[in-house]
Amino acid sequence: MDRYKLIFDTDPGIDDAVALLLLHAMPSVDLQGITTVFGNASIEDCTRNALYICERFGLPYGVFQGAGVSFLGAEEEDYPDFVHGRDGLGDVGFSPPSRLPAKISAADFIVQAARMSSDPIEILAVGRMTNIARAFEIAPDIKSKIRRVVMMGGAVGVAGNVTEWAEANIYGDPEAADHIFMSDVPVLMVGLDATLMHQISRTQLATLTDDLGDAGEFIWQIKQHYLNFYASKGVFDGFPIHDATAALAMIFPDDFEIAEGDLRCVTAGDQRGRTIFSERHGGHHQVALSAQGTTLWRRFNALMHAQFGVDSSKTV
Repeated sequence: MDRYKLIFDTDPGIDDAVALLLLHAMPSVDLQGITTVFGNASIEDCTRNALYICERFGLPYGVFQGAGVSFLGAEEEDYPDFVHGRDGLGDVGFSPPSRLPAKISAADFIVQAARMSSDPIEILAVGRMTNIARAFEIAPDIKSKIRRVVMMGGAVGVAGNVTEWAEANIYGDPEAADHIFMSDVPVLMVGLDATLMHQISRTQLATLTDDLGDAGEFIWQIKQHYLNFYASKGVFDGFPIHDATAALAMIFPDDFEIAEGDLRCVTAGDQRGRTIFSERHGGHHQVALSAQGTTLWRRFNALMHAQFGVDSSKTV
């Protein structure tokens, strides 16, 4: 199995928190650092949340605070507290961490890590792509050192979750997304077409809580806000795990239907934030068009148990 030298670009966020624990549980991931971006909450809250998770679970990764405004400098007017809570982690009331972020910014860290690495770097981006776009803008030379950007965001064959056309991560900074799409860096887009097929029920969540010790308790606590949000939509008694699905797509692509082609992002008008995919063989970009939800749940469950549970006999 390939080993991925990875930067995790994230806006924790309930689902981001679970994805971070999953990445820590993946033997094939060599996590170089965590870069934070505004999105599910303010940049200060997202950075604090990343530091809290690392401190609580003894994760040995540096946290680099990133963009608090969009690629073009726009400020956020309304964070999605109805989904993630005012603090981004479901308003459970966790104590502030004692750890502090690194002294260099997220974009500078991406540049530094790419230039210093003897191997290509992979970036898993599960929020707005502002930090990566800024890194590519200030240091175009690093693009040749980026093996691929795997992103959770966008929608092709399904409706968006902010507007009819747009998914939240892309809608929050479409200029950054389009900058990445135009960069010649390979991209794997794992959007709503795939992530909506990987869902966890309340019963499955309860099983995780029982089996994963403190990690299970943490996930149960933060996911209550998420459960209430999806219950209010009247869909089902559970939720999709968007960001963890993108992490799994990076490692287990055979569990997805993936097409090649070219991506662009609409940056103006009623369809602002829409990701447009033109399928063609040999295209520079890949898009996950569907996912094997049952298989992904089995992999997620096994990885989390192997790292955080008492039963490590399951295979991935």
